Amino acid sequence: MSVELREALTAAGASALVPKVIDPNLFEKLRRYSPLIEVLPSQKIKTTTYYFNTRNGLASGGAVSDGGARQVSTGSYFQTGATIKNLQVVGAVTGYAEEVTADVIGDLRAREIMGAVKGLRWDTEQMLMYGNAGATQFGPYPQFDGLASQIGQFTATGSLGQNCIDAAGSNISISLLNQIIDMVESYTAEQVTSGGSDWMLVMSSTAEGALASLLTNQQRFVDVEVAPGLVVPSYRNIPIIRSSFLGTKGNAMGTVTATPATTGGTLAAGTYYYKLAPVLSRQGEAAACPEVTVTTTTATSTVTLAFTTPAGFQTSTPQTYMLYRGTAAGAETLLGVVDATVGLAADQVTPILTTSIVDTGTALVPQNGATVPAQTPATYVGTNAGLKPRSLGQEDLYLISRDRDNLLRPYVRDIQPKDVFPTTQSPDSMPFAVVSDTCLAIRGPEWVGRMTRLAPTL
Repeated sequence: MSVELREALTAAGASALVPKVIDPNLFEKLRRYSPLIEVLPSQKIKTTTYYFNTRNGLASGGAVSDGGARQVSTGSYFQTGATIKNLQVVGAVTGYAEEVTADVIGDLRAREIMGAVKGLRWDTEQMLMYGNAGATQFGPYPQFDGLASQIGQFTATGSLGQNCIDAAGSNISISLLNQIIDMVESYTAEQVTSGGSDWMLVMSSTAEGALASLLTNQQRFVDVEVAPGLVVPSYRNIPIIRSSFLGTKGNAMGTVTATPATTGGTLAAGTYYYKLAPVLSRQGEAAACPEVTVTTTTATSTVTLAFTTPAGFQTSTPQTYMLYRGTAAGAETLLGVVDATVGLAADQVTPILTTSIVDTGTALVPQNGATVPAQTPATYVGTNAGLKPRSLGQEDLYLISRDRDNLLRPYVRDIQPKDVFPTTQSPDSMPFAVVSDTCLAIRGPEWVGRMTRLAPTL
């Protein structure tokens, strides 16, 4: 009888009799290299702000005549604080779903919690790279300042040392790597290439592959262990760490429409050129939109830049926007960073996303139709005349100290699951949350080197 049934499976209606076999092994399609949260020096604290002291001057001295004396002097000190910010993931499964999926996936709630932990690690990694406290200070999702916000000095000015180099679309090369190493070493007076794990080069897998193609013949890669079980290649004895948060991943901002108004601002009459780039969740900064031009006619003008909310790699969503402006075609530099959320809906949970940005000539105001934040920064946040917009394929590369005296990631709770209890409105729910409280304290900005607009190709 069973043989006859097998032979009849191709007959009309027999397909309904075929049992469904589901492999219990779950394929995880969402994956990232997220090294910073692991390899940066970290420290648990029990306060809201991490304070550190810096000495930036020593008692002066020099030549003196026999029996003479120099004026009394002392070192100079100042204090800086880095404020802890909160991160969170909230999820839930029902008891019914837990029961009916047990044979296929095991403990569904446990799987969801594990996934939430992984996702929050990526959220933290993205903020360590691109977080901006100033742009998001009045929004529902306040961030801490990441590497891109704190490392942006393209020329040495006064007591500020250079820590950025614009690769201007060049491919990775030995010369560029040596430039960033020499730039950092010239200020730190430390032997960056002395070996060990006190420093690291953080780059995309594409950049590492391009570098490997340059060095294979010379056999200049040496493997080093930077954490227990984490063995990575090196260049000049500096470990090379892969990150998934540095490149555009083929994502670019769509079309932006610019509309001038003659009142309400301080933007002078003239022609302006804009480019806009989103900083995407669990990804980073995407490529900028095509250049948009607008002409203002009075000294009290504003410009409104309207767009459709972009989606990035694996449906990542904007966290902030980088707005670049210039007075000549192709000469845009960073005007400011803008919050990608203007507020919360009536349920106080659903975000209202930014769909236009107003350049008032003094500040940038995010809005969604008639909805604007209750308060916004009074001036441009993050303006940087040395930072230019990315094109597709361009990315950042970092040389970072791993000495806690130079850089530290303080935390209060480091990615911790929390139980949340069912409610009378949903008694069969089994909710949960994962929380983290952290920030990035860069004690010595010259102990980090950044290369922008690198375009590695294999």
